[in-house]
Amino acid sequence: MSSKEDTGESQCVPEMSLDNNECVKDMVDAELEKLALSMELPDRIKKKANNVLETLLRYDEQKVIPKSSAIVCAIYIAAIDIRMPYGPSDPQLEIGYLDQPDITVSEILKKSQTSVPVLFRWMKYLGDANLSEAVRCHLKQLEKDYCVVSALYHTHERLWCSIFKEEQRGETDSIPLQTTISVNDKKHLCWVLFLLAKERLLTDSQIVEAFYILICCYEYVLRTTPGFQLNTPYDEVRVSEDSEKQSGLMLKILCEQFDLSLEEVTLVQKNRAEPCFEKLFHGNKNLELSSLTEQYERDHRQKGDLNELLFLWKDPHLQPLEQNGNLSSPRNDEPDGPPITPVSDLIEKVNTLSVNGDTVEPTLRAALNTIQNLKKILSSTKDEPSPELLVHFKNCSQNPVKSIKERVDRLEKVFVEAFMQQTDRNQAPIAKQRFVLAKRLYYRVMESMLNHERERLSQTDFSKLLNIETFHVSLLACALEIVMMTYGASWNASFGTVCAGDSKFSFPWIVQTFSLHCYDFFKVLESFIKAEPILTKEIVRHLQNLEKRILEQLAWTRESPVFEALSKSEAPVVQAEPLAPSNTVSSADLYLSPMRVVKSKSSSSLSGGSPHKMSGSASPEKTPTKKSQSLAIFLNKVCRLGYLRLEQLFSLLVIPKDLQQRIWTCFEYCITKKTALLTGRHLDQIMLCSVYAICKVMEREIKFKIIIKTYAELPFASPSVYRCALIEGCEYGTIIVFYNQVFMHNMKNYILQFAPTRQSPTLSPAPKTITSPIYSLTSRPNFYVSPLKNSPFKPPLSPSQMTPRSLQLYSFGDITGSNEKLQRINDAMNRAKNGILGTTPKSQKRLRFDHPPEPDSSAATTQSSEVPIVVKKLKMTENSENPASGGHYF
Repeated sequence: MSSKEDTGESQCVPEMSLDNNECVKDMVDAELEKLALSMELPDRIKKKANNVLETLLRYDEQKVIPKSSAIVCAIYIAAIDIRMPYGPSDPQLEIGYLDQPDITVSEILKKSQTSVPVLFRWMKYLGDANLSEAVRCHLKQLEKDYCVVSALYHTHERLWCSIFKEEQRGETDSIPLQTTISVNDKKHLCWVLFLLAKERLLTDSQIVEAFYILICCYEYVLRTTPGFQLNTPYDEVRVSEDSEKQSGLMLKILCEQFDLSLEEVTLVQKNRAEPCFEKLFHGNKNLELSSLTEQYERDHRQKGDLNELLFLWKDPHLQPLEQNGNLSSPRNDEPDGPPITPVSDLIEKVNTLSVNGDTVEPTLRAALNTIQNLKKILSSTKDEPSPELLVHFKNCSQNPVKSIKERVDRLEKVFVEAFMQQTDRNQAPIAKQRFVLAKRLYYRVMESMLNHERERLSQTDFSKLLNIETFHVSLLACALEIVMMTYGASWNASFGTVCAGDSKFSFPWIVQTFSLHCYDFFKVLESFIKAEPILTKEIVRHLQNLEKRILEQLAWTRESPVFEALSKSEAPVVQAEPLAPSNTVSSADLYLSPMRVVKSKSSSSLSGGSPHKMSGSASPEKTPTKKSQSLAIFLNKVCRLGYLRLEQLFSLLVIPKDLQQRIWTCFEYCITKKTALLTGRHLDQIMLCSVYAICKVMEREIKFKIIIKTYAELPFASPSVYRCALIEGCEYGTIIVFYNQVFMHNMKNYILQFAPTRQSPTLSPAPKTITSPIYSLTSRPNFYVSPLKNSPFKPPLSPSQMTPRSLQLYSFGDITGSNEKLQRINDAMNRAKNGILGTTPKSQKRLRFDHPPEPDSSAATTQSSEVPIVVKKLKMTENSENPASGGHYF
């Protein structure tokens, strides 16, 4: 049963070795040699690039990448590895590189006639070629920086055009002041000042904070700009002689013009931008363009990445791609895109990884809109409990208001300190501002949750829930995660969207900051979305993605409470059927779990006076055994997530139905009965091993290499899944090593039962996918209607498909072949609409349902008819694995 495709090495897949000079041949590739001479590359980079090129060409078996592009990628890889010989974790990198790099990224692109997007395109394609960690980290940061700066340069051009007057030829000659700087020079000055400030102030490629810094740079430059060079209303501000008042007014106008928060921009200006400017100019208030430009050139040369000053001159190597995948400039080593090859799907995949000119520009607006939408939600909320929330607290047998306030104050100090450690000590006011927003959201959602529980359970005492530490910490952590995600947004070119996935504050930073377990954080996600229905789609999608990450990996750490819950609770049963909407479980149920099974709502354990105890031995009478609702729901969601991913893998591998159910049975058995296999590992690792094992034992073997390669094409795939799997202790190895040494050791006896000569175990039913919209009638509680899935009636043919015979058969009522039938239907509908009641049609007499209860008089005035309301519409796919979208998977 062991796989022979691996030698059993106990380490991660070795990264591309670029220091092994014994492996370097004396002969360097002729094309690479020619380009290396034009670049004046030192021998060490040239030789390493030659070694890398051989590796890349072997990896590209289908010859998708042109050799010219492969050579550029090889030189880039060699240059970065030379620059970071000890990898990205080298402490020295915290204070910068000791020596100047031999060649900058801009020089590589310029001398090879390649653009930034083309480099990104092919490096993404080669991302699975065992690149070093140094190259991976540098490429990710380079892409983030490029996308953010590219978007902000477009914004800079619009700012400049709206603020400064168009410069007329010879205009400055008529001005007697010799010190007057031209408008074009002001444009240059604003941009170079921004680039210098950005490098010193930004700890992440956060586009919103970068835009605030750009606004501060403009305000600083405008202080010394004469009014005749400015458009209205900026020219009017320059009339004031009070420099401090002038600065405040100018910043206010800039914020108003671009719909920004003056409070937030002022915080950045006073606490970050102003101190940075003072250091740049050493106290000298005169802005010298030449000295600033020289300073940037020195910084760029030392860092060795892209020369962002070249945006000013529309440098073709920095230009984004057009929608067709080609460069907007002719300077491209592939003017017509990648060559035509039999693997067109691979080419299409590579093209989608490029930066697009039409998508980079609106990046900033999208990020700012997300912030404005969040602030709009919280505009009517205070950063303290509302009167209604205080009533909830007073109704508790043990009032939690004091403990809640003390906890919030304590966590604020923890958050602010952790925030400053990630940035700098001047960021304390900004950290407090972020926390205030999260505190408002925390109280708002808590109130909504309690209102929902009061309606659901007809009770008011929530003592037990409101005195659970993890409930409050998780709720506040979720609110902070939303705020940090909103302000930490950056452009991710790979996904073509605004996200915060690569920020220093990205999840699970907040969970780690509050010493919270991801499993406890998971319990609040679904109810959080339900409690705040007007959350933006970006925020909801973000929370759904967090839940997927928790289900697949983050909840399976060694110290996770999942394993303790498994040892103390009755084994949960995985259900194939989805829960009905009326049976969904709230966060209150999850945090109070494990609990005894409660059949009636009136005896819920939420109340302080609940007759059901949280602990203690069962009485000799027939009482239900303890179950953990949170554990059952968690494992059901894990199984649902795993099955949806299996379905996609089955489709690509073309696995027959009989094998599919056996693989699913094995996979589910691992999740529910051999949960220890997931400790410190990824759900997808268990999935891949299950596929290989069952296919092999059923004598329909698929090579592990093929399974891994197919998995890598899936949208949710992560290279670390098959490169680094935990073996034992701190030892890691490839997925094949894990299969041979761990998976088969634990699963061999069970897997052998699926052999053709043995009686197969009972097969697990596949989870059913919810595909139909579900409707509820407002006047009929707990009454749901869903469309018939397999209707015996076929829709009528379109007129173009009808024959003369079928046209005669297509009729309404007992009238055929005339428009009179439609007129009679219209008349009947109009009479009903105007309140003219006629006789009940025969069909309605035959199809009569139970009448709903009579509404009271007040309800009758507001709702005269039962209007169906859509409460759900779910299509379960990998792109919508949304456990937090309302309603559970099972």
